[in-house]
Amino acid sequence: MEIKFDTKVYDLLKAYPQLLEVLISLSPRYKKLNNPILKRTITRFASLRQASYLGGLSPEKLVNILRAEIGQTPLSDDETNIEVSKEFPTWAKEDVINSINATQLLEDNKNPFVVMNQVYKKMKIGEVVLLESDFIPSPLIDEMRKKQAVIVVLNGDKESWYKTYIMKK
Repeated sequence: MEIKFDTKVYDLLKAYPQLLEVLISLSPRYKKLNNPILKRTITRFASLRQASYLGGLSPEKLVNILRAEIGQTPLSDDETNIEVSKEFPTWAKEDVINSINATQLLEDNKNPFVVMNQVYKKMKIGEVVLLESDFIPSPLIDEMRKKQAVIVVLNGDKESWYKTYIMKK
């Protein structure tokens, strides 16, 4: 299997289980891959590009470290970072029914996907949830977009912190 930016972490670890230790050595965040529940769930959705944001690495750096470990030649990344808006959406000012801290959930060995899906199911059309994290939650954003949610990611109050507003449509 060739390792690419869109390779799912689950598929990577299934094909190359020895890369688990490499991932864990790259970022303390990747230690969560030792949690069997998180490993079975989040890794199925998260591409290496998305996982790079969680670990604080560029997609190109993460992919090329993994490729080097198994003898594949480096790739260059032509895609730009996931969009971070500079404009606060007018619809986010009202009706924020819930605030979720994805960073804290991961630290508590909980799955932000599961929590967000539970909250989203209970939301009414037009209601907004705020997801805060110290990484861009791109797998979760992609999943919410599949549900037709309206999403805006903003830089948060702290450095390297993000506020993701999700409105049920």
